[in-house]
Amino acid sequence: MMLCARRRGDVPEDTPRKIKDVQKEWDERSTSYDAYFNTFGGKLDEYLRWKLIKESLPEDKAARILDAGGGTGMVALPLAGMGYGVTVSDLSPGQLRVAEEKLRRHGLSEKVEIIEADIAALPFPDELFDLVLAVRGPISLSIDPSKAVVELSRVTKRGGRICVDVSSRYWAVIQEYGRDTETALKLIRSELDHACGAHGFGRVFSPEELEEAFERNGIGVTGIYGDFAYYLPEEMRNATKWEERSYDQVTEILERLSREPSVTGMGNDLILVGEKY
Repeated sequence: MMLCARRRGDVPEDTPRKIKDVQKEWDERSTSYDAYFNTFGGKLDEYLRWKLIKESLPEDKAARILDAGGGTGMVALPLAGMGYGVTVSDLSPGQLRVAEEKLRRHGLSEKVEIIEADIAALPFPDELFDLVLAVRGPISLSIDPSKAVVELSRVTKRGGRICVDVSSRYWAVIQEYGRDTETALKLIRSELDHACGAHGFGRVFSPEELEEAFERNGIGVTGIYGDFAYYLPEEMRNATKWEERSYDQVTEILERLSREPSVTGMGNDLILVGEKY
């Protein structure tokens, strides 16, 4: 779901937005956000991330899981349903209210702790969580993405796993290439780090930049995967009805692309999986 704060033709400044602006935007979107996941594009979004999350899940259901930037509980709810205890943190109280209501409705409130917190200033002690998740763009949208990486790594236990995603630099280059060559050139030269990415205006990363950021903070990267859902036509992504055969074919293509190293960086999102050493 692309949410870009800049108009077409604007040259982005290389700075993130203010924390209150980010909070306000996501508060306003809290009641409509989940509708995206009833579309073909939303289901594809869930498919790839859930496949990687499931591969990272601890065997022990007593393990502690953090869903940072967890919003409306799209990840926490099914994890709680599987028997895991989850802590959801998010900057937006509006998003968290939606999560709280959904958990209550499903009788899972006791399995999930909800905390309003900035992903770049997590209120948790070091090495608390066995698995740390930050999916659907919270690092890229953070007011301090570098600090968010530090914080997510800090609260991961040694030997614990991490799964995060960010907006892709090269996908942003492709979007700007046909409308603003100056911005596209700055992005590909790494002279500009903020752009209209798949999740909105925020920090974009190349695979190398993403790997280096986490390796620098004690995370051994076991894989970086590209998400190519946004290469589908908008009409197809926004569809609310589709044939199961078509879905199966597209998900196989996306999964194969996601694991093909030669094209990883071209994905609209980059998904990193790692382990703290």
